[in-house]
Amino acid sequence: MKETESLDSLRSNSASTILEFLARKVRSAVGQGPAARNIALIVGAAALCFGVVLYFAGSRTSAELANYDWPNHGKDLANTRFQNLDLINPSNVHKLHVAWVFHTGVLDPLSELEASPIEVDGRLFITDGHDDVFALNAATGQMLWKFVGFNDEAQLAQFFLCCGRNNHGVAFGDGRVFVGRFDDSVVALNAETGKVLWQSTVADFHDKVSINSAPQFVQSGGRNLVIISLSGGEFEIRGQVFALDARTGKTVWRFSTTQPASFAGQSFLTGGGAVWNPPAIDPDLGLVYLSVGNAAPDILGENRGGDNLFSASIVALDLFTGNPVWHFQEVHHDIWDYDSAQPAVLFPLEKDGKQFRALGHCSKNGQYYILDRATGQPIFPVTEQPVPASGAAFQNAAPTQPYSAVEPLTPLRFDQLTPEEQPDTVAITAAFSAFLAPGQTEVALSPQYTPPDETLRLIMPGDNGGCEWAPAAFSPRTQFVYYGARHDPDVFKTHSGNTSLIPQPINGDLHLGSTFFNHVPGAKPFGLYGATDTRTGKVVWKIRIPQPAKSGVLVAGDVVFFGEGNGKFDAADATTGKMLFTFDAPANIANAGGAAAGPIAYLADGREFIVNAFGGNVPDRSVTANGGCLGGGHTCDNPVGDAFIAFALPRRGDQ
Repeated sequence: MKETESLDSLRSNSASTILEFLARKVRSAVGQGPAARNIALIVGAAALCFGVVLYFAGSRTSAELANYDWPNHGKDLANTRFQNLDLINPSNVHKLHVAWVFHTGVLDPLSELEASPIEVDGRLFITDGHDDVFALNAATGQMLWKFVGFNDEAQLAQFFLCCGRNNHGVAFGDGRVFVGRFDDSVVALNAETGKVLWQSTVADFHDKVSINSAPQFVQSGGRNLVIISLSGGEFEIRGQVFALDARTGKTVWRFSTTQPASFAGQSFLTGGGAVWNPPAIDPDLGLVYLSVGNAAPDILGENRGGDNLFSASIVALDLFTGNPVWHFQEVHHDIWDYDSAQPAVLFPLEKDGKQFRALGHCSKNGQYYILDRATGQPIFPVTEQPVPASGAAFQNAAPTQPYSAVEPLTPLRFDQLTPEEQPDTVAITAAFSAFLAPGQTEVALSPQYTPPDETLRLIMPGDNGGCEWAPAAFSPRTQFVYYGARHDPDVFKTHSGNTSLIPQPINGDLHLGSTFFNHVPGAKPFGLYGATDTRTGKVVWKIRIPQPAKSGVLVAGDVVFFGEGNGKFDAADATTGKMLFTFDAPANIANAGGAAAGPIAYLADGREFIVNAFGGNVPDRSVTANGGCLGGGHTCDNPVGDAFIAFALPRRGDQ
């Protein structure tokens, strides 16, 4: 970052704040300690004088300011979610206050805000759980325009949505805002006016497919592409990814995530493999990196023998043709709903004296994989290890699974839990006594990868454990990757020929191959946020929170931001993990709910803003056979809301 650019962003700050900011910049170059600080202050003072002259001479350019925009779901095509701003830093983040609040007006108990906003040239673009798109003044929160989605209940009721009414956001490119919708259409809007420029339908929602993912816009090789994917694996659809011409909406290529050779019979046609999030893209390599969801039906592998590629995999596609180049499967023949749902993150890595273009990803199996993104080969060793043998041959379970040498953030075995964290088997057995197998007196605590069968089993990570779809972040300053994880054991039970349907409070009952349980009294779930050093593969720090993590992560300079399901918003030191700031949104803001989206940072009107959605945590599933709370899941007690909250440092005169 150029110092003249930094000075522009510091317009509203005092000289002492600017001086300390410049001193930190110099210290990062000359080292630490008292002597280094003195040098830094002297050089910083000189730079301040020179920089102020440059600033008032009008040195800033639109290209420089664009460095502080947030035009994609993951900030950039690498999905790093890193913003190179230091106005908010470890020394002053505790002073953050609410700069503005925007309410979408949608307080639907079947909907939540899961979208990371994007920001370009002073405009903030957001979505809500009804596919509405809003443009706001990024500095004030004032609405500039609104594109209306599906706010009529009769319209909403016709869509097949497995996991609540959720939209993961928009993309920006070429003066346009792109959004995917429940009806399987992609719409391009004029970013200035909200006017529809084109609308392209990629599938038929009557086939139980939908779009929840944010699009990804890429400009490369003289082509402008919008990449979008289908959801609906829980309805036994076939996963699809599309590249559209950003100017016309016409389909350029299409990729199917389930491969006939890896599924028995015709099961690939209903094999799942949805893609929940926008891909990472390396334009230099010409590759698109998909994070592909679970095979279907989720818990029953009886009719889909084989590894079930490309489910539960990272898949690299040719950017211009959509042809697969390489793949890495994180779970073979998935029968635990272990999606590879989290967006992949791209970063440079030096290891053992070699330079790599790396890709990092955490699966719902709880493991973190670091791959060479040019080839798909592991940079940190991955070994195929034997897993518990199946007592149910009908499951066609894989004999081994890939274990990463990277240290996991979340515990993967019951013997790794403290006595206080151990599940209450008495409470679990009582809650599910009607589902005990003949002769079974207590729920079985079973190791990971135990194939579900007629025995009532508690398995960790559960189907909502490990890493869900919430996005991770990477800092080039620390070389750490930051992400949230979920300790959330679940109960599993199935049998050969299981045709059970799980009712939903919205359209479409689910065939998951299981009597699907998602709310387990006595499981003692919790969440973790932490940092892993990509050079060593070791966890550097972690912070425990009361509920399984669902919010994404932002790194802004030297501060990490993340939300909690109870609506608290936290900031920690990016290097040490020391907690620096917490704000209880529901206690302070009307109609603020839990945090289930990824925060962002940007520069507007000379101030650094941190914005996050506080729109509740809709439970991950519907009413379950055991009579769990609405939607099942541990989010039943979390507040629903409709608020986007912007935080900034106070200016003189602010209360």
